[in-house]
Amino acid sequence: MKRMLFLVLFELKKILNRKKALLFLVALNVIPLVASLALLVAYVKFKSFGFGEVQFSVLYEIVQGLFKGHVKLFSFIAPFFLALVVGDSFSTEFSRGYMKMLLLTPINRWQVITAKTVAIMIFLLLAVFIGGMFLQADLLLARTMTQNSGVIPDSLMQELPDQLNTSKPLNLVSTSSALQLLAMTFFGNLMLIGFFIVFSLFFESAILMSFTSLSVLMGIHTFYLIASNLLSKMDPWYDTLAKWCFSRHLDDLFAIKSIENILEGKANIFAGEIFSTLLSISAWTVAFYLLATLIFSRRQILH
Repeated sequence: MKRMLFLVLFELKKILNRKKALLFLVALNVIPLVASLALLVAYVKFKSFGFGEVQFSVLYEIVQGLFKGHVKLFSFIAPFFLALVVGDSFSTEFSRGYMKMLLLTPINRWQVITAKTVAIMIFLLLAVFIGGMFLQADLLLARTMTQNSGVIPDSLMQELPDQLNTSKPLNLVSTSSALQLLAMTFFGNLMLIGFFIVFSLFFESAILMSFTSLSVLMGIHTFYLIASNLLSKMDPWYDTLAKWCFSRHLDDLFAIKSIENILEGKANIFAGEIFSTLLSISAWTVAFYLLATLIFSRRQILH
């Protein structure tokens, strides 16, 4: 157990020591980072010019849009960065001989691939956590700029009586909704990590591996879109085939409607279609990890 923990920490340290890792963490959270700076400037300006409070309805829409934009953009750009991180952890180490040196130590191959996988997952968790911290800063700044003044949106009117009776302020975004969105962002990308690890075992160049795996991923998703929307009208068989495209789960999970329902408290990740989608993603994640472990255990490395 101690050896595995040491190996995970060693792999995580290697990831974080790469200069591009810092760039990845910033780029993955560009929306909440920019929003934090913008809200801070707006707060200073409003205070210095004596404009007073901002209408609650205005900030409500801004913050809701901020959360939706961050989750959606993260789902778009995370695959590109995760592919490079996985490529550096596997493909690059094959080409430089680091993997051979690692396997000469008294550890099993399944321990190596598990430690690297966990380290990449922790990196992803760190990226999500940093985004959450920036979003929390955005919420704190937004709350200081309003005291629920102005027009209350219709979507919150049903909450108003209870909140007035308890003298409890209306939330721009509930803590539960925010945590669910962050958890959804993390678990939704685990499947991609497994997918990229499988490809990284066949290449010795992180760039070539990233380009190939992303091309295949986009090709699979393009087929899904064409088959489910066009080809299925000609032959139902295509619709059945399209359902096996694992990338469709990411579309379902990160659909704007799903994000809006969580933000508005109409849905949660533990029930309904969102939960079933997360279960499917978990199944694909396990399948990719087992496939990667099988391939890695049979690959000729020590020769």
